[in-house]
Amino acid sequence: MMNPKHKVYYFRVSVSALVGLVSGLTNAPPLEGLSLFLLAYFLVTPLSLKLWGNELKDVGLIKLYREALGSSLLALLLVWTLVMNMIGAGVAVYVVRTSQNGVYPLQTVDGRTIGPNERPLAGYNAVSLKVSDGKIKDIHVGTYARRSEGLTRLYLGDTKVTLSNNSLNIEGEYNLSFEADLRRMSYLFKNVTLFRNGTLILNNTIRLEPGETENMKIGDAFITVTHDPKGTIHLELDSPYNGTLTFPITVFISSIVEEGDYIYVFDAFKPVWKTRTARVDDSYVIVLPPG
Repeated sequence: MMNPKHKVYYFRVSVSALVGLVSGLTNAPPLEGLSLFLLAYFLVTPLSLKLWGNELKDVGLIKLYREALGSSLLALLLVWTLVMNMIGAGVAVYVVRTSQNGVYPLQTVDGRTIGPNERPLAGYNAVSLKVSDGKIKDIHVGTYARRSEGLTRLYLGDTKVTLSNNSLNIEGEYNLSFEADLRRMSYLFKNVTLFRNGTLILNNTIRLEPGETENMKIGDAFITVTHDPKGTIHLELDSPYNGTLTFPITVFISSIVEEGDYIYVFDAFKPVWKTRTARVDDSYVIVLPPG
């Protein structure tokens, strides 16, 4: 005869898989699918008590509500991802299994760890998490690579970061028609204005026509800016680096963490998150309980 808690376990996992099936077939947005999952998850307990009340009378309510949390989330994501892939919906979902603060490589839903040379999440492959009571309190997305003796090169979204013992180089192209790129350049240059004729004004003083280049010094950093083509900035920044991040490096990087044989670099901009889910462009990261 099946243990009463096992009945709740398999009931909850089955309901979660059904939610994943429905969410995938209806191409539900991730936040809506997760909301449906939470509703179904909590409804399982009163339904279980109605079905097997006598058998569950010695099991506390808190234990019933916690039963199969991690397995239910995994069942939801596996079925949801499988259905989306079959019908071509194409929403990318990655997970991190932890209840602790720290830095972590991303994983696929089936448990494969994303390697240091892979960049599946809009150019990112790792996260830095602050977690409390199973909820995301703070999150940065980033990238990690194996430490090299000389130069360590990482790709942070659209930005190339090169680290050595005492210097840091940042290079990338930023399109001012993209809100995130415009916001980043505005943090760096205080004011960015692009006129219809293609003239670019930085910090109210630097004037660049398409194809022109300007060299400048901001703080301890030497910066080369090329405006080419209209609305696109190619930027290269060279700065001394002794383990402390200062402006203007902080426009691009929030933190650099060395852990084991790897170096992690995290973007200064944070993704949008709710409870256990963070969105990066059209992809999602879900923080699962360990196990």
